[in-house]
Amino acid sequence: MKKLLITGATGFVGRYIVNEALQKSYDIHLIVRNSAKAKALFGEKPKIYQIKEFNNKKELRKIIEVINPQYVIHLIGIIQEKKADTFEKVHYEYSKVLYETLKDFSVEKIIHMSALGVGEKAPSKYHITKLKAEKELIKTGIPFVILRPSFIIGPEQLLFLKLRTILNKLPFFLFPDIRNYYFQPVDVRDVAESFLKAIDYNGQGIFELCGDEKVTLKDIVHDFGKHLGKNIIFIPFPKLLLKIFASEQYKMMWKDNVCGNSDVLPIEIILKRSPTPYKEQISHAAKY
Repeated sequence: MKKLLITGATGFVGRYIVNEALQKSYDIHLIVRNSAKAKALFGEKPKIYQIKEFNNKKELRKIIEVINPQYVIHLIGIIQEKKADTFEKVHYEYSKVLYETLKDFSVEKIIHMSALGVGEKAPSKYHITKLKAEKELIKTGIPFVILRPSFIIGPEQLLFLKLRTILNKLPFFLFPDIRNYYFQPVDVRDVAESFLKAIDYNGQGIFELCGDEKVTLKDIVHDFGKHLGKNIIFIPFPKLLLKIFASEQYKMMWKDNVCGNSDVLPIEIILKRSPTPYKEQISHAAKY
């Protein structure tokens, strides 16, 4: 039985990965900050270890000594900084401490959650710290698979949760006047499957995870609303306001969030099939 350690298990993507892994013959171990939340989500089958701070080297080492994992899926990440949870801390420091610790154990492969859009010229702290984390993993010499998804679509996607709340009260949606910026959305189920298939992938590398269509954020909102039976009225506000009041999110849009980097591998190689079509992604997300 393969011994699998997962971090970030209670997050959007993590829940899908754990639930799918529970259907397979894995010995699953989770390191979380809230063990009660993990138990409520997954029951007693996975072994759950609580840690106060993920960059506490001593505490983390003790837990990993108990687990001694064969495979590690590292998912921890944030979209916005909140108080002490900065991009530098959560993306980079947590990864650095984990990977430095794992070097002393017999880990066969690490599968790492990164993001589409990382690059040496990226202006956002989000992308910069994601890239720094990738480099820390590569430095270890441990076999790896790095996955870089575009916008992930699923019922629990934060944008969709907020949209449901807004559209139940109002027929309109305040929207930044962003034009000609594209995503290539990927289904959360495809992302979860990619992480688990990476365990048995014969080799290592970096994969871009994208679906079949390039769409704008306005398209995504419109299509989701349509499936809910809502005809959304968009009220645009100047892009400059986004730059002023949400500067980090503005910087994240430094280039289209689409696949096509010739230096990395596409989703079809890891999935061994075509990704879920965009229209099906939206339809599934709107059902729940």
